[in-house]
Amino acid sequence: MARIEMLNEIQLDALQETANIGCSHAATAVSQMVNREITITVPSIKIRMLKELYQTLDAISEKNEKIVGVYLELTNEFLGSILFLYPYKSALTLSDLLMYQEVGTTKQLDEMAQSAITEVGNVVVSAYTNALSELLGCSVMLSPPTFSMDFPNVFMDKITKQFGAKNTHAMIFDTLFTGEDNLFQSFFILLPSPQSLDILLQHLASGFADSCDHEVNTYRNSLAATEE
Repeated sequence: MARIEMLNEIQLDALQETANIGCSHAATAVSQMVNREITITVPSIKIRMLKELYQTLDAISEKNEKIVGVYLELTNEFLGSILFLYPYKSALTLSDLLMYQEVGTTKQLDEMAQSAITEVGNVVVSAYTNALSELLGCSVMLSPPTFSMDFPNVFMDKITKQFGAKNTHAMIFDTLFTGEDNLFQSFFILLPSPQSLDILLQHLASGFADSCDHEVNTYRNSLAATEE
């Protein structure tokens, strides 16, 4: 199997740029939803072993508060899952924006707020998967979104139960929402199946087929070796 740890800076930049393209499209839709200009950017991407994901979830939770999440499955030619996560305080801010309320008004997420936040997650992830589909040249489809709100250890238990030993890595996209005086952070976590991870890595490697860069060529050779 290809090793995602061997991706170089150029290849990671390609993944990050794909996310930024998707998020720029999503920002237009979210701006219309909240009736004000919103920009969505992805300033960084991290690769983690699935077993290391708890540390990321714990950091997102902000002093052991709950995490608000939207879960979607990837289907068709590219399989896996995406978690779109907000720290609880960020989810409250987003709820206020969606309900046209002063920020700080929402104290808990009722059914209407949960539905609105789920739709934002669906919009952002859909835009990202459209960009990913363009990058890979294959069809990437999504299941209906599911809202979830719980503590990091519960999220991690669900992820472990869902994927077990099948999925090895998680791609964590740090996502910033900016609008007027409001700024808050969210994250979407891509959990590709082993086969889809190979598709992604093979595509990134083949994109540098004529490169003289030693690191890229080393990575290409490692992929070729796994196919023998």
